[in-house]
Amino acid sequence: MSRARRLVSQISAGCLVFAAAGLQADTIQHESEFSLMGSYIVPDDERTDEYGMAMRASYGARLNEYWWLEPTLFTGVIETGRNGGSDYYQQGLGVDIVYRLFGNSNFTPFGLLGAGVSRNDVAYNSASEIGGYGNIGLGLLSSPFTDSGLRLRGEARYLYDSYDSGMSDLHFSLGVTVPIGATRRQIVEKVQYVEKEVIVEKERVVEAADSDNDGVVDGVDQCPNTLEGLQVNAVGCVETDKEQSVVLLGVTFEFNSERLTANARDILVKTADALKGQDDLRVELAGHTDSVGAAQYNQQLSQKRADSVRNYLIDLGVAPSRLEANGYGESQPIRSNDTEEGRERNRRVEFNVISK
Repeated sequence: MSRARRLVSQISAGCLVFAAAGLQADTIQHESEFSLMGSYIVPDDERTDEYGMAMRASYGARLNEYWWLEPTLFTGVIETGRNGGSDYYQQGLGVDIVYRLFGNSNFTPFGLLGAGVSRNDVAYNSASEIGGYGNIGLGLLSSPFTDSGLRLRGEARYLYDSYDSGMSDLHFSLGVTVPIGATRRQIVEKVQYVEKEVIVEKERVVEAADSDNDGVVDGVDQCPNTLEGLQVNAVGCVETDKEQSVVLLGVTFEFNSERLTANARDILVKTADALKGQDDLRVELAGHTDSVGAAQYNQQLSQKRADSVRNYLIDLGVAPSRLEANGYGESQPIRSNDTEEGRERNRRVEFNVISK
């Protein structure tokens, strides 16, 4: 066990070296994966003062945003340094429960705890033993570095084996993880088509322009740049005597942050133009999240995101008195949070007309 104590600091050092691989690329969405790694074994001093090598294969199944279940199999040889090749042959079959600190984001530290069945055998010796083992470990997953989602995986495990009244080994592993059934998310929204007004004059058809697609031609429209999906009156202005709501599609934020993406800023320019085109229009900017994480944290994040949208519209010239910002957290889902597509739809900012 003295050797194990001397190597405790090496576990953290190895993790820091491997962390450099975890700073690139986007996360690939998937529900299961396969890992294959090679392992360097530092055996218990009571077993031998040499070393061992092993191969480890794991199948990972996602339980939720942070937890994974991993059945795992390993097989290896531990050198004894004795003449005649009297080496240890060790196999194990078990299951680990794994917690990924940042869910399944780009750079992902994780911890694991598990147990299983072990077999130990010594060459040229008929004695072998079937027993059990338990292990605990720390590891890191890099960002995907191919389009298929291939990631590097490194880990360090402390493994207690019941063989011969108990052995304590250290396993240091490095390999790759491949997602199974990986997909890149794409949400298809319904497109609203508005029939353009056609004026017939002496059998000559003239198609009148309607730049904001609100059903009122430009020559009559007194409120240009109206957001699609809002009901307007005969002169093209949003009806403010009734409550109306549209989702600001494409208004997204950086991961786990209230910072607007570049695409969101472009979309909000059009939103600001719509507000400046109708001076009597007051709106609520409502922030919503999915149910992943603590409810209080989601409430705070949704409020920060609503405030971020309001502040950017003010920077674009909209009067502050016309804008309210409220966060509702996970309390008002529009889809089920049990699917990735549903959680994506629930993360939104709504443009709610405040009726007079």
